Amino acid sequence: MESESISQDIEALERDLASLRASVEGDSSNFATLEQQVAELRENLLRNRESVAEREARLAEKQQELKEAKRLEALTAYEDDLRSQREAADRAATAATDFLAALDAYDDETLKVRRLLKEMREAFGSDERVADVEAAVQDEPSRLRGTWEAVMAATKWRLEAQVEETVAGEELPQDLQDLAQERRRARIKEYFAKS
Repeated sequence: MESESISQDIEALERDLASLRASVEGDSSNFATLEQQVAELRENLLRNRESVAEREARLAEKQQELKEAKRLEALTAYEDDLRSQREAADRAATAATDFLAALDAYDDETLKVRRLLKEMREAFGSDERVADVEAAVQDEPSRLRGTWEAVMAATKWRLEAQVEETVAGEELPQDLQDLAQERRRARIKEYFAKS
């Protein structure tokens, strides 16, 4: 009976061995499949990395193209910039003309007040009313000094550039020449009115 027991042990061992061999074959097959999948994943990873690098390079190239296109569009849109600059120049010229007209009117009024003062002195001597007008005439330069200084500072560098251009042979437009001539006459009148 011992041989029977040993035979049963052998059969049990053979079954276990067969089961283990089947398990080893299955594991080997699974391992081979996993190795193949790892190899495929590795290839996919390399391809994807290459694709990412290519896309990044294309993106950087496109961004540079966009930057250059915008720069060129801005340059070709110079007409808008020139139009805006011309409109601003027209507004400045209109404001300057209005300013000069207001200044001429102010000069006329100042000359009128100085004539009035002279006539009042002749008529009333050193009357209280004469003293009021004298104070107003004397106070006038200091009252406007800040405004004059601001106007002069804002126009000084422009005038220097324009003088160089004018000396080079360009002339001022006729309307500005007329205004300048009127201003000169008013200043001459004012000078002689003081004395």
